[in-house]
Amino acid sequence: SLQIHKRGRRTPSCLSNQRRHEHHQAVMAIRREDVNPWERRAPLAPKHVKELTTAGVKVLLQPSNRRAIHEKDYMRAGAVLQEDLSEASLILGVKRPPEEKVIPRKTYAFFSHTIKAQEPNMGLLDDLLKKEVRLIDYEKMVDANGFRIVAFGHWAGIAGMINILHGLGLRFLALGHHTPFMHIGMAHNYRNVSQAIQAVRDCGYVVSMGLMPKSIGPVTFCFTGTGNVSKGAQDILNELPVEYVEPHELKDVSETGDMTKVYATVLSRHHHLMRKSDGIYDPMEYEDHPELYTSHFRTSVAPYTTCLINGIYWDPQTPRLLRRLDAQKLMRPKPSLTATEGSPALPHKLLAICDISADTGGSIDFMNECTTIDKPFCMYDADQHIDHDSVEGNGILMCSIDNLPAQLPIGATEYFGDRLFPYLWEMLPSDGTRALDEEDFSPQVRDVNFGCSVT
Repeated sequence: SLQIHKRGRRTPSCLSNQRRHEHHQAVMAIRREDVNPWERRAPLAPKHVKELTTAGVKVLLQPSNRRAIHEKDYMRAGAVLQEDLSEASLILGVKRPPEEKVIPRKTYAFFSHTIKAQEPNMGLLDDLLKKEVRLIDYEKMVDANGFRIVAFGHWAGIAGMINILHGLGLRFLALGHHTPFMHIGMAHNYRNVSQAIQAVRDCGYVVSMGLMPKSIGPVTFCFTGTGNVSKGAQDILNELPVEYVEPHELKDVSETGDMTKVYATVLSRHHHLMRKSDGIYDPMEYEDHPELYTSHFRTSVAPYTTCLINGIYWDPQTPRLLRRLDAQKLMRPKPSLTATEGSPALPHKLLAICDISADTGGSIDFMNECTTIDKPFCMYDADQHIDHDSVEGNGILMCSIDNLPAQLPIGATEYFGDRLFPYLWEMLPSDGTRALDEEDFSPQVRDVNFGCSVT
């Protein structure tokens, strides 16, 4: 049988502490990541391995020159460098393994990306069933309120924000304006997040000196969502001289705001959702009947936003933020009486969208294909309904990378491992050949979205 486990946080209990001493012969493994060339993360950092090996757990590490944290650091923490992982009962990864490398009757933990029945990964799910593998899917580990507790969302926000600041610098230059955003690189160009933050601070210093081109007007940012993704992105923007305003204030500051700062707003549901029949927002009704609602974001906030940072989860029943028709209207140029050849006006206010959620055809319905780390940007021309790999020409700059945390692999690994570690003690004795009911799992690891097992 295949058990797909739901994630959730619990405080390590006395039972968890006992397990640290009960399983001296437990063997677990960290497999190498081979899903794509950019994947340099690991599910655990050396500090987590050290605690496991000190407790008597044998930790196997599959060799990988691509892993950002050197294998010597893991070996100093007590890990055994070994290609063959068949000795381990629990095998951890970040992304999915190739079907041919899955060892039968083991417990695996990784992001399977099958919860929405994603077609590219359904073959893997079939293979896990045939090989009687127990799958603990990080994506479904949630707390009592349904919030994910073992995830990279915070680091996706951090990397996405760094990337789009870089993209804004390129787009402004293509439109005839040198800005300090040019000196912020892509997230993966920095050894760690501290180096990236220093580059953003340097940019902020230039902004605070009043050296931004006046013809572009104040730069404004809109964050959708209030979760880890949005907060991670805000952490980076906060290194600039930023003033946060309410969504209804964005219009005024976008026109007459102080050029020695940038402005930002954080959009929650009540700011832009309204019932189709009477324009009222009822949060309880929305939870049960989102199809009764629409969003006025396209008219109330988007026209005054330079850069949209989208970090919301989208469900097919929920309203979209922007559609193609909205983008066409937002791209209509506004005449300027003060523009000159050397100081050109912007073609339109909304210049860029960083869709960190990366839901194709989702809340940004014209985001039909994710960009990649090696090709991070494209221009969406709503009139032609085409994307082209450039920062020049007509359109809105799009960035929609779906593996953003891989750009900052060391920090992301440590962050993720901190959240996963408390649950390892109950995962370690898992036996893929036993029925799920026979395992001593917490609800967060045991619970399943669609039944305890598929046979």
